[in-house]
Order: sequence, then C-alpha cells, then structure tokens
Amino acid sequence: MKAQSTPLSGRKALVTGGSRGIGLAIGKALWTAGSSVSVVGRSLDQLTSADLGFPKEESNRVTLIAHDLSRSADTPAAVRSAAESMGGLDILINAAGVARQSSLINGDPADWREMFEINVLALSEVTKAALRFFPASGEGDIINISSMSGHRVPGKGGCYAPTKFAVRAMTEALRQELRASGSRVRVSCLSPGFVDTQLLDEYFTTGDEQGFQKSDIGYDILQPEDMAELAMHQICAPSRVDVTDILVRPTGQKT
Repeated sequence: MKAQSTPLSGRKALVTGGSRGIGLAIGKALWTAGSSVSVVGRSLDQLTSADLGFPKEESNRVTLIAHDLSRSADTPAAVRSAAESMGGLDILINAAGVARQSSLINGDPADWREMFEINVLALSEVTKAALRFFPASGEGDIINISSMSGHRVPGKGGCYAPTKFAVRAMTEALRQELRASGSRVRVSCLSPGFVDTQLLDEYFTTGDEQGFQKSDIGYDILQPEDMAELAMHQICAPSRVDVTDILVRPTGQKT
C-alpha cells in the first residue's frame, strides 16, 4: 500500500536495531507514514530474512545497512552510507540494544562490556555521526530506547540497569548541548517495561531465570507496535513541544 501524505512524508530516518523488535516496529511506522528509512542490522542476512514489511514495489524508500555496532571504527561510514542513500537525515532512532542478566557479584564481565559497548557507547557513536547529516536549520528528532530499568533498578538488573540509566543521562546531556549550540533538534527517551521482543527472550535465557518464559509473566506485556505508536507521538508533537521521556509499563506490571 502506498503511503499517504502525512506530516512525516519526506522525512529521512535512520533506525538502528531495525531488523527486529521495537526498532523494526518504529521503522515500519515511519515508512508507512511516508518517511524514507535506513535500517541498520548486524548482518545483511539478518536484514534480508527479517519481515520488514516493505512491499518490493515500494522499496525505493528503504535502505538496508549491514553494520555490527561493536565495530565502532566502521560506524561513521555506515551512517554516511545511510545519509547519502536518502539525501540526509532528520530522524534517528537508537533502538539497538543488548540485555543480559549478569550480576555485579558473579556475572560475566564479557556480558557487562557487551551491554555498555552497544547500549551506551555505540548509541553515542551513531548519534555523533548522524548529527553531521541533520539539516542545517537545526531541526530533527532523535529517540533513544531506554527502559524502565533506567528509572528503577530491578532486583536482578545487574549491569543492564546502569546502561539504561546512562542512556537517560546521555539523552539529557545531548539535549543541553544541542540547545547551547542553537540547534532545535529534539532528543528524547522511550522507557518501556516488558515488551514482547526477542531481546526479552534473550534476557530470560541468562542469569538465574534461565528457562523462564514470557508466558510465565502472568499478564499481557507491551507490544513493539505500542512503542512505535508512542515514538510517532514524540516525533509528531508540535515543534514547541520537547518530550523528555515516556515511561510506560504494562497495565498488569506491579513494580
């Protein structure tokens, strides 16, 4: 189905972690609303095998960028490729993330490093590279996917929660830097509780809760499409509105 003219028609979005979960849902929503979308995933096989939901006859507004975000030296080139394919950028969705239950007492330091490397450092590197392609007018939107774990530390959060606290802190630091420079680029967080994604599956395969299933949670959890709807609300807010963060949990979640 061809996109109808909307406030997002003609916008140019880069989405990391765009081959699955929240990133995929937001990428689809942006594309449906008329934006061009560059989707970043770890490998081309991963991207081409994902159900991205873009009809082949309408694929002229979609670019697939195979890039492993842990290879930081290649990040500027990957971002440049995305920007050049669309003639610039004015939306960035930092949705790539890693979740491991890895405690500070007996967790694997390799898990700690991977979470900080992807959730914190890679997000920063992508953002720095992307901002160079944002409009000279200084307008645009950046959304960083944080977590409810970035607002309160769950009992088994280990090093995951600190990475999401860092995402929130970096979001505010960037907002202040942008305003000090005269830029009107809006930067905000989206901080969900449990979302029905592969990342949540991976989280439950590590630490003390191995064998735990999403069905064991006992209530309906959030869906990626719910997050996409909220992200669209952030991006489509009037230019005078700067949404700092949206903290959202499933109705049945107690903590």
